[in-house]
Amino acid sequence: MSDFDEIYDKDEVTLYLDDDTELKCDVIGIFPGPDDREYIAVTPQNWEGDEEPDVYLYRFWENPEDENDIRIDDIETDEEFEAASKAYDEFLADEYLLDEDEEE
Repeated sequence: MSDFDEIYDKDEVTLYLDDDTELKCDVIGIFPGPDDREYIAVTPQNWEGDEEPDVYLYRFWENPEDENDIRIDDIETDEEFEAASKAYDEFLADEYLLDEDEEE
C-alpha cells in the first residue's frame, strides 16, 4: 500500500497524505493500462484559477467480490508512469470521441 489511505465513493476520493492532510479529489475516470493493471485519474476539488486543474494518476484495484474493498497505490517508476499517462490520454480520447458521437 502506498503512503496514503483512501476512501472511495465512486465519484470522489479522499487522499490522506504523508503530512496527515486530507485532499478531496474528484474521480475523472478509471481506465485500463499496461500489464493488465487499472489506473485512476483524479483531480483536487479545491483548485482555483483559470488554469486547468492538476491530474493525479495512481494504480487502482477493486475487489470484484466487494466493491468497498479498493486500493490506490503510487506509480513507482518513470516507465510505468509514462505508460499510464499514455493509457490516460487514450482513455480521454476515447471518452471525447464517444461524447461527440453521442451528440450527433
